Amino acid sequence: MSKYIIPAKIFLAMGGWRPPLSMVDQIKDYKYGENGFIQVLKHVTYNDPYLAGHFPDDPIMPGAIISEVFGQASEYFSFLTDVCDIYYQQTGKILKTLRDIHTCISEPDMLEIMRTRRAQVRGVLAAQNLKFKHSAYPGDTIEVVSKLAFSDNNGFKHYSVTANVGKRIISQGTIINFRDVL
Repeated sequence: MSKYIIPAKIFLAMGGWRPPLSMVDQIKDYKYGENGFIQVLKHVTYNDPYLAGHFPDDPIMPGAIISEVFGQASEYFSFLTDVCDIYYQQTGKILKTLRDIHTCISEPDMLEIMRTRRAQVRGVLAAQNLKFKHSAYPGDTIEVVSKLAFSDNNGFKHYSVTANVGKRIISQGTIINFRDVL
């Protein structure tokens, strides 16, 4: 586990999601730049509302919900990248890792950058091409890694995504998010 935990109130302010639709429990790692990525965790609990009606005798994490985890993780990646870009433009300081972000997360300038950027960006999960290999069950922790493959001129960002439970890959493929900056 990363020791650079973003405080819950700031973490919630970063995303447009609130429980029960928040599918990212923790941002575990982040790297800025050309080979950048984000790694997030989603804990599958026995009382998650979507498990009750999905194969009631064999509760597994629905694939559509795993797709939402991919979409939210990918948006957090783009959001943190935007924040790092803006922070660099305003301060001249480069933030490359979650540790770097953690060191300045409570600064008034950083909080203002995050609030302003969150208000400017709207996005949706636009498409997916995923392969499901295994299932996640209550009690499992899903670890998702998202990397930006490319962006197009129409506001679509294509991410390469993988979900693991332990060393077992449960799903991988491509997620496409549409992002619009107001």
